[in-house]
Amino acid sequence: MAKKVSVTQLVDRVWDIDGYPNYFFGHDKKLYRFDSRGQVKINKRIIIGTTQGYILKSKFFSLSQLRSMLSRHNSQEWPLSTNHPTDF
Repeated sequence: MAKKVSVTQLVDRVWDIDGYPNYFFGHDKKLYRFDSRGQVKINKRIIIGTTQGYILKSKFFSLSQLRSMLSRHNSQEWPLSTNHPTDF
């Protein structure tokens, strides 16, 4: 029987996606989501044709579409910074 190994990783939630509360970008610029058990899963960046993006709830979003949907998590803590990513 195969052994199961648990890996614990701390992820800082930096960017929230409007309309998709279970999805967020971490400090390492990777997309994460909460599954039905409440565990954090990594979503991989994919390419469709020549467009890079992610799939959120069975719908493909390009990086430019996602950029306009992002807002900083706990924006009260970052009063002097912009509320959208500039180096993504």
